[in-house]
Amino acid sequence: MVSLLARSVGLLAKSLAGLSCTQATRCSSLPGALSAFQHTTTRWFSKQQLEEGLPKRPLSSFFRFVSEHRPTLAKQYPEAKLTEISKILALEWKGLSESARKRYVEAANEELSKYKSEVRKYKENLNPLELQLLNEKKKERLVKRKHIRHRRELTILGKPKGARSAYNIYMSENFQETKGISMTEKMKHLQEDWKRLSQSQKQMYVQLAQDDRIRYENEMKAWEEQMLEIGREDLIRLKAKKRLIKDSKMMHEAKSKEQLHKKVVKKQTKPARGGKKADKRKNKE
Repeated sequence: MVSLLARSVGLLAKSLAGLSCTQATRCSSLPGALSAFQHTTTRWFSKQQLEEGLPKRPLSSFFRFVSEHRPTLAKQYPEAKLTEISKILALEWKGLSESARKRYVEAANEELSKYKSEVRKYKENLNPLELQLLNEKKKERLVKRKHIRHRRELTILGKPKGARSAYNIYMSENFQETKGISMTEKMKHLQEDWKRLSQSQKQMYVQLAQDDRIRYENEMKAWEEQMLEIGREDLIRLKAKKRLIKDSKMMHEAKSKEQLHKKVVKKQTKPARGGKKADKRKNKE
């Protein structure tokens, strides 16, 4: 395919050489367009080659442990879900001693050094455009991985689920009963049915969506207060952060005023020195 592209580019160059001066002037923008076309096509072919020839990263020490012990656990607990088995394996991995982990760590390090050597050799055979594409793909993977980690972290921290729209509520309630084999067919039928509903029929779902919005805001308010307490202000929405910081300052000021008031009252109600002794002396006299 690449040789065919080079041949077509050569034929185009020969045809341009046969043009007159006026025609060449009119086509002065062609070299730029030709280079852009060649650049885009090279990137497309490079992408295909990169996906086929790029060395695969080896498993880490933890995932080596998981791949070794997961089949045994799956046989012992056939009704257990994959997530449950993964949690058990994660706990077992944390409980392993350094000596028990050693063989997994050493095997992972050995495979990783081989992988780095293969990647180094692989990059030496790439042209500048392919190398640029490889770096772009690496950045995309890192961004995607970061996004997945962030979503997992929010799930672990118990962030409330977002509020649903009226249309989403209608879809979830009627999805199973809708005609169609594939999901796209069902979605299409639901969309058409939703458009045919009258305003009075939609009002019920609008009200449910408003109630769900209230639920979401209340749960988010409580969750963001928890995040502020544990020092995760980076997970709080900007408006909520300003409100929470303002509320915390007001609470702090109120507490300080209350403590100051208690000190003043305590000082005023404190009996004078020798007051009781003086009263006893008077009674004796």
